[in-house]
Amino acid sequence: MKKPPFSLLCALAVAPFLVQCASQDDLNLIHAQLRSIDNKLTELETTTVDSLRKRQASNTSQIDQLNQELLSLRGGLEETGHLNRRLKEQSKELELNFKRYAQQEEQKRLEEVKRLEQEIADKDNQLNQFSDQLKLQQENLQAIQQARVDDAKRKAAAAARAAEQARMRADAANKASSGSSATRIRADKRKKLISSGSAPTPQAAPVRTATTPSSSQPAATVATVETGSSIGKGKSLFDQGKFREAYQQFENISASGSAEDAVEAKYMMGECLFALQEYDQAILDYQNIITNHPSTGKAPAAMLKQAMAFEKLNDKDTARILYKKLIATYKDSPEAQQAQQKLN
Repeated sequence: MKKPPFSLLCALAVAPFLVQCASQDDLNLIHAQLRSIDNKLTELETTTVDSLRKRQASNTSQIDQLNQELLSLRGGLEETGHLNRRLKEQSKELELNFKRYAQQEEQKRLEEVKRLEQEIADKDNQLNQFSDQLKLQQENLQAIQQARVDDAKRKAAAAARAAEQARMRADAANKASSGSSATRIRADKRKKLISSGSAPTPQAAPVRTATTPSSSQPAATVATVETGSSIGKGKSLFDQGKFREAYQQFENISASGSAEDAVEAKYMMGECLFALQEYDQAILDYQNIITNHPSTGKAPAAMLKQAMAFEKLNDKDTARILYKKLIATYKDSPEAQQAQQKLN
């Protein structure tokens, strides 16, 4: 309910006192003014209230819109927070997985490094063992070679003494039979040694006379072995399977024959021992050729057979080393191709 304006209340309060003083027209005028004022107040109140209501409605609408925006922002913030929490959890999980993977890889790397170090240590130990074995074998070879050289020297000295004694006996016999002016026979041909299985073939020696005393004649030439036929005889014995006899034949040739025949004889000595399955002794004879005659045609063959002898002795590593050395040293030889086939 609307309250009456304050001016109207005042007018009504003083109206009884003014009745006596004012006329009817004055009263009417006052009533008209009061109505006009009341109308203005009513209009003003209506206008102000409507304006306030409109403003209030607008403010309410804006507040509702702001509330909706706040709700939307709150929902977005909550969703963002949820996503952040999920991302943090995923980040922690990824970090844990990465650490676990890094630890596993580090462990694998350490194990691989340890395995490689162990393999290298094992290889070093094997190389040291091979080096010691090779050094020992070289020392043994040198000792055996020196013993063979000394034996050959002794045999050569014995042969020289025997030849000198034969010459002296021949000179004494010539002096006794022919005197100071007798003719003297000299050997212009070399003797040829014949094996005990075949009879010696006599050869006529040319004779020449000498008018001077026998003491002034030059010394008779020492008979030596014609190694060409001896090599053939040794190979014939070898082909017949008589390896011991063949070895003895080749050993004689190696001590008294020419340089070329001596190399051939030493190689065949190794072949005889190889055929007899005396591989350790065969290795020594092959080493004699490799060490003392490396530029001859028998050197690559000797190295090949030496590697095969080590292989027969189940020393595969030394055999492999010799095959590789043969390929590197005599790469153009047929034996190098055979060594490559062995390695393959």
